[in-house]
Amino acid sequence: MNPKNDANKGVKKRAKRSIKVNKKYKDTFFKKLFGQESAAVELYNAIKGTDYGPEAVSMVTLEDTLYITPVNDVAFTVDNKFVVMIEHQSTINPNMPLRMLLYIAMCYIQLTDDVDIYGRTRKTIPRPEFIVLYNGEEEQPEEAVLRLSDMFAACDMEYPINLELIVRVYNINKGRNPKMAQRSVTLNGYEVYISKVREYGKKIRIEQAVARATDECIKEGILADFLKLNRKAVQNMLTAEWDYEVEKRVVRDEAIKIGRTEERHKNIRDLYRIGVGIETIAKAFDLLEQDVKDILDL
Repeated sequence: MNPKNDANKGVKKRAKRSIKVNKKYKDTFFKKLFGQESAAVELYNAIKGTDYGPEAVSMVTLEDTLYITPVNDVAFTVDNKFVVMIEHQSTINPNMPLRMLLYIAMCYIQLTDDVDIYGRTRKTIPRPEFIVLYNGEEEQPEEAVLRLSDMFAACDMEYPINLELIVRVYNINKGRNPKMAQRSVTLNGYEVYISKVREYGKKIRIEQAVARATDECIKEGILADFLKLNRKAVQNMLTAEWDYEVEKRVVRDEAIKIGRTEERHKNIRDLYRIGVGIETIAKAFDLLEQDVKDILDL
C-alpha cells in the first residue's frame, strides 16, 4: 500500500464534495461551459501552456455557502499539486484579490476537512493559482496583475507586507491572447459565441440575439453539441447576465450623475457662503435664480 497514493485519493475524495447549495443561485454561461473536468483542464492548459488530461483534475468549485456571496465560478485541483481558481469578469474588479482570498480559505477548509492541522506534522496543501478571464467591452491589456497588497490601508517600510495574493487577469475578447484561444477549442468557441451575441444585441432584443448566435454557431460547428443540449438554459443565463450588466451600467451612470449634481450644489453653496451673489451664480451655472435659491434653501 502506497501512503502517498492513499493521501491523493483522500484529497480527490474531499475535492469532489460540494458545500451546501443555495437554491437561489443561478449558474452563469461561463460556469456551465467550463464547470466539468474536461473543459476545465482544456482551459487551464490553454492558459498555462501545459498538457494535463482530465484525469488530473478534480473540481472543487464552491457551490455556495453561508459565508460567501457570490460564489466563485470555476475551481479545481490539478494533479493534487495546484488548486486553480478561475473567475470570469465583464468588468475589471480591483477587489478580486480579496474575493479570491475568501474563496481560497473556504476551498482549503473543504480540502482539509478531515486533516489534523493541529498536530506536529506539517501537512501539504495544493499551491493556489488565481486567474481572472475578462471579456468586457472596455479596453483592457491582454494581461494584467492585481495584488492584495494594493488594497492594504498601510503598506510601506514601516508596515511590511505580511500577506500577498496575486491575481493574473487575461483578456479573452475575440482577437486578444490568440495563442490561448488556439490551444482551446472550447475557449475559442466561447469567444466567438459571445462576440456574436454582443454584436447582435446592439441591434435586436437580447433573446433574439442569443437565439441567432446559437443557431449560427450550431450551423458552423462552434460549441454545437453544448448549445444543442443546453439551448434553453443558455438562453436564460445569457439573458439574465445581459440584463444584470445593463442594470449595473444604469446604476453606475446614475451614481455618477448624482455625484456630479452633489458636487455642483456644493460649489454653489460655497460661492454663496463667501459672498457671491445669486444672480452671478445663476449665470455661472446656467441656472434660473429660483433654481439657485432652491439649492440654497432660501
